[in-house]
Amino acid sequence: MSKKALIVYYSQGSSVAHLKDLILNAVDADVCRIEALEPYPEDYASLVKTVNAQVQKGVDPAYKPVSVDISFYDTIFVGTPNWSGTLALPLRTFLKEHDFANKKVLPFLSHGGAGIENIEEDLHALCPSATICEPFMIQGQTDEETEADLNVWLYANASDCIE
Repeated sequence: MSKKALIVYYSQGSSVAHLKDLILNAVDADVCRIEALEPYPEDYASLVKTVNAQVQKGVDPAYKPVSVDISFYDTIFVGTPNWSGTLALPLRTFLKEHDFANKKVLPFLSHGGAGIENIEEDLHALCPSATICEPFMIQGQTDEETEADLNVWLYANASDCIE
C-alpha cells in the first residue's frame, strides 16, 4: 500500500520543475511550490549576483504563503537548484520554519556543473531529526536517461510511495 508523500520544491528555471513532474508521475504525492515573495531577476548574471550577496549576508528571503501541514506526511521530497553551493534560499527559509522530525527527506536537485556542494550538509543542519536520503541530481536539463535513473532512485528510497 502506498503512503501519501509531499513534494516541496523551488524552481527558478525548468529543471527542478521537470524533475518534480517526473516524481509526481511515479508517486502518490501532494505538491507545494515555494516561490520567493520578492521575485529574483530572470537574467542569469543578475540572479547569480543577487543570490551570492544573499548567501554571504545570511539572508532568509520570504516566500509566498503556502498552505501545507507537513505533519501529515512521512515522506517529503525536497527539490532545489544548486544556488551558490546551497539550496534555493526561499526553500531554506521554508525548511527552517518547519519541523521535519521523524520525516524521510528525499532531496532532488539540478546543478550547472558544481554538483551537490553543501546541499546535503545544509539539509542535515536544517532538518536535524529527519532521515536524509541520498540525493538525486542532474546537471543542466533532463534527458532521456533522467527518467530511468530517477525511477531507480525512487525504488531504492521511496518504494512505499510508488503508485
